[in-house]
Amino acid sequence: MTFAAALIISCGEGKKENLVDGDSVNRILNQKDAEINNLLGTVNDIQDGLRQITEAQGRINELKGMGNEASAANDIREQMAFIQRTMELNQERITQLEKELKNSNINAQSLKATITSLQSQLNDKSMQIQRLTAELADRDLTIKQQAEQISGLNSDKDRLSRDKARLNEENEAKSRTISQQDRNLNKAWYIFGTKRELKDHNILKSGEVLTKSDFNSSYFTEIDIRDLRTIPLGSKSAKILTTHPKGSYTLEKNEDKTYTLHITNPSTFWSVSRYLVIQVK
Repeated sequence: MTFAAALIISCGEGKKENLVDGDSVNRILNQKDAEINNLLGTVNDIQDGLRQITEAQGRINELKGMGNEASAANDIREQMAFIQRTMELNQERITQLEKELKNSNINAQSLKATITSLQSQLNDKSMQIQRLTAELADRDLTIKQQAEQISGLNSDKDRLSRDKARLNEENEAKSRTISQQDRNLNKAWYIFGTKRELKDHNILKSGEVLTKSDFNSSYFTEIDIRDLRTIPLGSKSAKILTTHPKGSYTLEKNEDKTYTLHITNPSTFWSVSRYLVIQVK
């Protein structure tokens, strides 16, 4: 016996009706069938809604394990909105189903039990969704706190990067200053030329060397005393006019009879004067 037939029979129990003819019976049966089919269609819709809610819960559980928090959060919100709409629609369907059953001539205990079961399932889903909502709220709070921590760490990282860059700039500036000071400390100047050339540049005047402040300093070659050890003079006559300690240098004659100055002890050689003037012919 079908569920619809059972409903019709149960509706006839306890009632005494005088059937006029077969057409009246058919009309009554058709009306009962239509009412029952409508009720059963609503029951199926509610059951399908519950199934969709369960599937949406499963998708949310999958999304919670995804690595991309931002993308997952958006998808979870969409699924939760879908569940909320379906829950509300199912509750409306159950309310309407109870109303239709109450206003109909059908008295089916099995259908009433089904409605009660559907309402119970929907209530259970409501409790599950409440727990899920609370869990997601805690999750969102945790994500927000983590994002704030990451933002704070990034801010600290940026600050440390700026501090590091500033310290690097300061260190580079100090290094340049030290390097410049070091170069200044080890600067010296030399020149060699004929007596006429030295006089023309006010380097030699009245037999004295570098006695005037207006000598042509640009005529000198600037050197680092740590690097310069030899000066080829290209002349067969050479005379050092500035004061430099003996033993700190030698004037050696080459095979072509020209002289080369060898500085054997730079720190001592330049200790008296940082200017070296050599007169050649």
